[in-house]
Amino acid sequence: MATGAIYVDDSGNPGAESGSAFLPDTRKSWTAVVVPPEVAADVDHALQIFLDGVRADYGAEELHFTEIWSGQGVWKAVAPSDRGELISLMATLMDSFALPVVHHTVSDQTLSDHPDLMSGLSRSRTGDWRLDDVSHLGFLFLCREVAVRLRVMAGNAADGLGLPLALYVDEGLLPAGRERALPNWGDVIAGPRACFQRSEDVAGLQLADFAAFIITRAQWTAVNRKAGPEFGKAEAAILEAASRLNVLNLPRLLVRPAEFGRRLYEDKLIADRLAKGLRPSPAKRDA
Repeated sequence: MATGAIYVDDSGNPGAESGSAFLPDTRKSWTAVVVPPEVAADVDHALQIFLDGVRADYGAEELHFTEIWSGQGVWKAVAPSDRGELISLMATLMDSFALPVVHHTVSDQTLSDHPDLMSGLSRSRTGDWRLDDVSHLGFLFLCREVAVRLRVMAGNAADGLGLPLALYVDEGLLPAGRERALPNWGDVIAGPRACFQRSEDVAGLQLADFAAFIITRAQWTAVNRKAGPEFGKAEAAILEAASRLNVLNLPRLLVRPAEFGRRLYEDKLIADRLAKGLRPSPAKRDA
């Protein structure tokens, strides 16, 4: 059952060369989807109808959108158009409730951008979190960003948003059933702790799986696309789904197909880096 909570999943492209310094193969991304308590029952009802339909039609017990997109496992014999429809339906579900999404990425290049920070974090820990591990550091950065955003939302909500909310994380960093204390954010995150679960057991994690996949895939599409007059069907499916996500900490950009591609994507990131006082292009971290 999807209850009022924060659901988190990870994504990235480990070992995969994008061809762009702005999308390195060491990146680790974390994505949170917030299900506010006041809509939790309705979200759960809609999600269960969706999952029951997927189970009946395709025999899939849970949704992993990387597998759906790639046609792996039970999705191998499913037509691309049907798999694309599942992506569209999930985007509609999340859009219908305007579920808040927060996304954060850290890579070796992030640490190279901030050498003073890196030297301070080397072999450092906060509790059981390794601060020089991009996966751990990125997760903690995500928690911080979620806390900032939810405090603002709670201040604007009549009932205070029901904080603190439980934080569920898809298994991987730790096995399902394990918990790990967080160093801060107890006013927003219950405990404060991260509770690791399987998406098969905690349905809300499948919302986070979707958001993590769509954001990462949209970025991959941008850096591997040559600007042209029209979007291909696969490109359009991903980009439309991404445009319907209520991502609180990523800017929206309205562009025409003829403009959208690696050059535009990298130009926007260069401008952002210069505005933050960084070099135009990220440097690789020394081994």
